[in-house]
Amino acid sequence: MRTPSAPGLGPPAVFVGRAQEVRRLGDMLKRVHTGVVYGLPGAGKSALVAAVAAKHRGPVVHRRVRPGDTLDTVVDDVRRLLSDAPVAQALSDASRLEALAGELEARRALCVLDDLHVLGPPERAALVEDLGGRLRQGTLLATSRESVPRHAASPDRVELRLEGLSEEAARELWRELDALYGERDGFDAAWSRSRGLPFLLRRAHAGDTGGDEPVRAALAALPGDERRLAAMLALSQLPLTASTLEQVLPGTPVGDALLKLGAKLLVETDARGRYGVHDLVREAMVSLLSPDEARAAHEALLEALEKEPLPAVVRVRGVCRHLQALGQHEARAAFIVARAEPLVRHGAADELLGLLDSLPAALRTPQVRLAHARARVRLLDLRRAYPELLALRASLEAAAGAPAPESNESLREGVGAVLVRVALFALEPEACERTLEAMPVPSSAEVFLQQLLAWTALRFFQGRLDESLAMLDNAAAATGDRRVLGWCAYARALMLWIEGRDSELAEPLAQCVSLLEDAPLDSRGPLVAAMSAGILSRLGRFTEADAALASARERLGQLGAPRLALELDCIAAWVRGERGQRRAALAALRDTEARAEKAGYLFVRLLCRVGAGRMLLELGRRAEGRAQLDAVEEEVRSRGVVGLMRAARVARTLDVPGPEASPLSVEPHEVRPGIAARQRALAALAAARSADAPRATALLTALEPLARGEDFALERTLAHLARATLHRHAGRTREAEEALAEATRTATEGELDPELTAELTRPLASAPESPRPQPAPTSEQVVLDARRHELRAPGKTVSLERRALPRRLLYALARQPGRTLAKEDCVRAMWNTDYDPRLHDNALRVHVSHVRDMLEGTGARVVFEDPGYRLEVPPGFTFVTEQTPETPSQ
Repeated sequence: MRTPSAPGLGPPAVFVGRAQEVRRLGDMLKRVHTGVVYGLPGAGKSALVAAVAAKHRGPVVHRRVRPGDTLDTVVDDVRRLLSDAPVAQALSDASRLEALAGELEARRALCVLDDLHVLGPPERAALVEDLGGRLRQGTLLATSRESVPRHAASPDRVELRLEGLSEEAARELWRELDALYGERDGFDAAWSRSRGLPFLLRRAHAGDTGGDEPVRAALAALPGDERRLAAMLALSQLPLTASTLEQVLPGTPVGDALLKLGAKLLVETDARGRYGVHDLVREAMVSLLSPDEARAAHEALLEALEKEPLPAVVRVRGVCRHLQALGQHEARAAFIVARAEPLVRHGAADELLGLLDSLPAALRTPQVRLAHARARVRLLDLRRAYPELLALRASLEAAAGAPAPESNESLREGVGAVLVRVALFALEPEACERTLEAMPVPSSAEVFLQQLLAWTALRFFQGRLDESLAMLDNAAAATGDRRVLGWCAYARALMLWIEGRDSELAEPLAQCVSLLEDAPLDSRGPLVAAMSAGILSRLGRFTEADAALASARERLGQLGAPRLALELDCIAAWVRGERGQRRAALAALRDTEARAEKAGYLFVRLLCRVGAGRMLLELGRRAEGRAQLDAVEEEVRSRGVVGLMRAARVARTLDVPGPEASPLSVEPHEVRPGIAARQRALAALAAARSADAPRATALLTALEPLARGEDFALERTLAHLARATLHRHAGRTREAEEALAEATRTATEGELDPELTAELTRPLASAPESPRPQPAPTSEQVVLDARRHELRAPGKTVSLERRALPRRLLYALARQPGRTLAKEDCVRAMWNTDYDPRLHDNALRVHVSHVRDMLEGTGARVVFEDPGYRLEVPPGFTFVTEQTPETPSQ
């Protein structure tokens, strides 16, 4: 299998004297999969790499780096060449390098990059180290005029400095040139001048006399037809076919001129029969061209680009370059706007932005500005797209009084449609409503559908769900269009899913899937599969949910839409949560939330925060979960999107109910692991507290296979407490104490909130105790000794020597017994750093739990009291302070 090489030339017709280098480089690349060949211009680097690539057994892609290229254009071009198709839009250089590495690995492909030195040092390092360092099956081979610097952490790579040929090899090259072009004297002089560089030897054989600039001299002496051809090939960044050259240069004997240029070694031919020139020839030719010659060549190349079979992105890039060289900026602006959609579809939205930004300020027309904002939306840069769209709408409204052609009406409609979507994404309901009210009567069924869905989403955000559902019902009743009916069902299912109205989900879900199963592959297509996955998992239909997620990812891979990828990642994390994979779901939701925050996609960010709050509650991290949901509710109130309040309140139902709450019912057919385990654990504890031993025992038996693994520490804690309660009722004091101790240990290991653990264990602590009461410590019986790092009480001595963090916390509390020490001061005492709730809250709770374990049986205890903790001590408690303050670890 071999992927056709992209624009770039193969080895020359005569390639001799490098057998040893070819063999050595090929052998080394079998062990180290990144190589750089560097040396002087004309040393034959490209020819050597092409010879090595010819022996590669897998696909080969070639890209020559040109002036003006950036890392993203180079990497994305290679990705397109490798897949021979559009690629997913990457949002960062890191993500595109990762995607390219994955493709090279999967295909065991060789990527050849010529002229790496054209890029800046950071871009070179990114390719050689970040990309090359990932490769184990694929291979990266680059040429450069200079080496790429190494540093201590650089991955292994092959480096080969290419010098001139030896005299023997140079004579062999001369003989081969004699055989191909006819014998010529002068090897000795050529050898002394060329330093063995193959390019200069070839030029000498072609008749260069050894002046200061032999290539310029040869080019300056060309007759008219050959000069025109050489000018076109020098200004073209792409090799061209003879047939294309004949079409754009009528009346020119193209075939004869190419033969003559080839005989003079000024033109090279690649393996596909296309013509181009060496970089040294290119540089010399460009320096010789007059303005009129350059203009004629650029005009001819514009025509040639229309005839050459080229990828869409390469064609747009080439046309823009030639139009810019000709100073035709208005034509360039119109061309970019007209080709904006194809660029976006091919994953080149960032290149589109660069092209639009290169236009003069006078040409930033509303059409250009709209294309610019759309590109930002495609790149998931909503924070900057939103103000751009607002400014564009304002400028259009200011000009609304003047007579406007039909095209302007279409422009206002286009701006409104994009602005409405972005305002919804960014949770800006006022801007959304104002825009919708100002939009004209829909001009087509598609525009009507877009406005309908926007209005229903807006009303839902505003807390007017009944109005949203009524709109959908009215629209569905007024049409027989399957597409409209399908999207109405989709919108209904999505809103009901967010509302938590699970019993109403099945019907609209079935309708939208049935009606839209043949929908075209557009920006909305994968949404149906993704949303259905979330709903199916809510209904416990995980096999179907997994299939829907796989379908969504497959379709998304064809579209390469970053916004849809973010939505899909959010829903996939929710699905993991429904499967009981709470910690993994929490991590995925937080990662997606961070990406959505950066993008300004606040709707998805809030969904992620609600999901994360729910996962925290399910994991028993109550304080953090409640705080997160409090923040969500405050934000939805402040933004005027109170319709999302219900999602946060539904998430709160996963908290452990207080002791006064009604007993939880158990749904026997519940298949969601987390919900099923929670129901059984809480019901078992309630049954145990009611002394209903048969029911509690049955529920505990059903719970055991569900509550395994680190995600179910809270359920196992509840189970231990239920057993302790049953033992207490039966008078089995020792067994009750053992079960209670096991509950405490499980809660600590599972990082449950100590306050939640205390709340759950309080009924046991207040219940009547069996014998063996421990005497309360008397005066002077409890000593906390900071000099010897130990805690002494009647019947026990606890060493604090190896428990640095709990020890520091205990000492800080003991210095002010009975007074609350703020969390900030606790953290500073333990870590000598500023308090960050995201970093410290969980760790602080764990260490407080350790301190409570140390104090067990001493009469002292640590009590939580907002905003921190306090130490309550028995009479006669003594704290022996350390002589030298201890230095907290960093």
